Amino acid sequence: MSLKQNLISVLVCFLFVISSIPVSSESSNPEPDDYPNGWTHRPIMEQFTSLGCSPCMGIDPDVAKLWKEFREDPSEPVTFISFHQTNGGNSDDEFVSQESKDRYGHYAVQGTPDAQFDGGYIEELGGGDGTYDTYKDHYFESGERDVKPTELRVWQEFQEDKFIFTVNLTYLGEGGFNLPTDPDVLDSSVYLFVVEDDIMAWSSVEGGEVMAHNVFRETALHDEQVELQPGETWSSEIEWTIPETIIYPSGHEDRDGNPQEGEHPIPTPINPAKVSVVAVVYDNDDTSRTTTAGKTGNSADTPRAANSATPKSTAYDEQNEPPKVVTYEESLIGNTAKVSAMLEDEDGIGSAYVIYNFHNGSYDDEAWGVMPMAVDTNNKATASIQFSSGDPVWYRILLVDGKNGFAASDAKQFEGTGRGNDSEEASGFGIITVTVALLIGLARRKY
Repeated sequence: MSLKQNLISVLVCFLFVISSIPVSSESSNPEPDDYPNGWTHRPIMEQFTSLGCSPCMGIDPDVAKLWKEFREDPSEPVTFISFHQTNGGNSDDEFVSQESKDRYGHYAVQGTPDAQFDGGYIEELGGGDGTYDTYKDHYFESGERDVKPTELRVWQEFQEDKFIFTVNLTYLGEGGFNLPTDPDVLDSSVYLFVVEDDIMAWSSVEGGEVMAHNVFRETALHDEQVELQPGETWSSEIEWTIPETIIYPSGHEDRDGNPQEGEHPIPTPINPAKVSVVAVVYDNDDTSRTTTAGKTGNSADTPRAANSATPKSTAYDEQNEPPKVVTYEESLIGNTAKVSAMLEDEDGIGSAYVIYNFHNGSYDDEAWGVMPMAVDTNNKATASIQFSSGDPVWYRILLVDGKNGFAASDAKQFEGTGRGNDSEEASGFGIITVTVALLIGLARRKY
């Protein structure tokens, strides 16, 4: 082969190599989100706990305090899921499920309480005084660590007996140059966990009902394998029907100590107004753990979380104000309660539903009724609820805006309903009044 041919061959090989090297993604790909605290992503805590575990309930006030603090921050800098278990005391926690137990096994957890930050990058087993500060410190260290940059979005829309979850994952790329033998690729696992917040449930440790936060209900998307090049986006739409039953693992018991394994009706029905989906992307190539003195990472080498998101955090990242109910208009026609509400959002209203019950605003013994609302061109939503005389009508409105932003109004009692007890009390009062009057009259006649 001549020198000229050799040079041409070398040049072709060189051009092939150069063309295979990804260029910096900074000029073409979206910029990473501007996370609070200068973090690289939204860290997630997966907590393993039990309402029948004394040490778990001992740290519960600290966990609730931390969650309330972060929940009230509009930037939603963290996410949190509570997986309930049967070990560590009584086995009568109503939120324990086989799926929750499987997640416990995923991390090879040794006991409860336990918390896995960013998929096991930091593990905190046990707890006690100072749990609030310890967990908060773990959140901050997890949020500051280096991860492959992603943009993660998730939306939810309520539809009668189900939710539609939509998730978008974009890999932003690490930038710089990569050889063909070491390409810049995100090899990931994506999960959609469904949680319910602010549920009252029985705790055998406390001997009464307690408030439980971000309780894991089901997995809507499990271990979806997604591989992305810099600048690529993966999307998926998941339909999740609200379950009416739960599968209890082996060893679960009811409050009376009777075995309660397998499929059973959910004791506290799921309230759609309190439901949120939590999206998490785990980097399959990342099994790093903390190197901070005094801290440990999960020894199971599970994939670490690269990012997490909720509909609220998505709205914040998109600078999308959630839709809201501006005014209510109520009218009673016999046993029909007609609800009209003016809805407001700059992106328009996508859909609206009213959920209702005939007991109280926090009722959870049975599932709430559901009624779609007709929304006109002026964003006025209307629905009619049939009820029995004397029953109170309590309702909440669930709505979605034109950008799939989700919101739920506070519980409200329909004015003019629920007077059955008042009438009975009035009747009783009248009888007493008449009786007293008769006695007084007899006494006067006697004297």
